[in-house]
Amino acid sequence: MLLPASDLGLISTHLPAHDGMIMKVKLMAREAKEEKLLELLNTKVGILRSHVRIMMDMLDPDSSDFEKLPDFNELPEGQLETTSRGSQLMDKHIAMEIKASTEAMAKDNFVSALKMKDPQVKQTHIEMALQQVKLLNMVTEFLKEIEADVTPMGTPDEQKKVMNHFSHMMEE
Repeated sequence: MLLPASDLGLISTHLPAHDGMIMKVKLMAREAKEEKLLELLNTKVGILRSHVRIMMDMLDPDSSDFEKLPDFNELPEGQLETTSRGSQLMDKHIAMEIKASTEAMAKDNFVSALKMKDPQVKQTHIEMALQQVKLLNMVTEFLKEIEADVTPMGTPDEQKKVMNHFSHMMEE
């Protein structure tokens, strides 16, 4: 399938990011201790690998179509190499990095999808972003479980101030 040049350019910038991220996740898995964190890292690698496979299919000019993005529960499974050297402190930092990189990848996929011209390529990148968001939620839950997520909460008074300030829009 022939892609618009803009789509080709966007995909060609995604592939090196995926290449580097896969290697980084493999390295982090060697230092992870918590089994749940290892599962999250395996999920991240599965997402990245499936996205690479789909983008490579998109780039094939001899193909008229490309595979559908696998559902989240159908991601390729891989076993990352691990050691027993990790610590709870290292797990916390690994999880925070995975959260940040997953959020960045989701944003990148959403923004790229908005710029893409081919409707099927655009939709697939939206779905890729949504997979990243699902993983992001899972990592956030893990961080909460290990008490490494700090989310400040607003107060009722502050929320009411905001509501009152913008209440005029409800009557316009």
